[in-house]
Amino acid sequence: MPRRLISIDDLSKEEINSILQRAKEYRAGKRESLSGSVALIFLEPSTRTRLSFERACKELGFSFHSVSRPESSIAKGESFLDTLITLKELGFCMAVFRLNFVLFPYKWLENIDIGLINAGDATHQHPTQALTDLLCIMDEFERLEGLNVLFVGDILHSRVFRSDAKLFSLFGANIGICGPFELLPEDLSPFGDIIVFKNIDEAINWADITIWLRLQKERHKHPISDSSYFLQFGLTKERHRALKGKFMHPGPVITGVDMEESLVYSEKSLIKAQVRNGLYIRMATLKWVLDG
Repeated sequence: MPRRLISIDDLSKEEINSILQRAKEYRAGKRESLSGSVALIFLEPSTRTRLSFERACKELGFSFHSVSRPESSIAKGESFLDTLITLKELGFCMAVFRLNFVLFPYKWLENIDIGLINAGDATHQHPTQALTDLLCIMDEFERLEGLNVLFVGDILHSRVFRSDAKLFSLFGANIGICGPFELLPEDLSPFGDIIVFKNIDEAINWADITIWLRLQKERHKHPISDSSYFLQFGLTKERHRALKGKFMHPGPVITGVDMEESLVYSEKSLIKAQVRNGLYIRMATLKWVLDG
């Protein structure tokens, strides 16, 4: 039975370390000649994740076929289960999917005889981005134990935060958050001991690494002023100077809202490293699922 990666909870610490090690080997130039067809089902827009999965399939020897929402029968009302059964019967060995709805609970997926990788389901999980972010931080610090990691912005709607926080806590990091009160989850208990900062400058002074998150206006019930948000929580030049460590952003960056445009690829930025490492993590994840 092929493996599945729907949530960070699906991975043991040993499996995480195995994926990271394989990603490093791919980054160093190792290649394998694998076979099989991978379906890429993306019901929400994506640049980095979709293209990195396409490139990862090509690097490993998989054939792949991409389907966007207008091309999918899900847009006509077909269930996700029927889509997966169809892919299996067409001979696909794996499905990589980005969904515009939360895939939880997902116990029913256990009997689907096709490899599954969640490339982001609404506001729930984005496990390969979390693994990518973990690799980037370990490249900088070698270990996460005792490290202070701060998330800034739209925490409530962020699948990256939900995946990152669980993963980083597993490796011993301290997690802090800072953002508009209405964009913070009411229940933070699933993520362990989370420090909530009301003042971003205090939060930045605490953090060893800071991860800015996109303001997901398409999911908001009430509008938020871009200029007001930027002044209160965005990465300004003054805050950039105050950072004692590096910063990250899973993308896409909304310049002038999440951060000032001139700072996106500054010397303190790990955003380019996140994009580069995303390819190798997704290669390693495809291999891990296939080996199941």
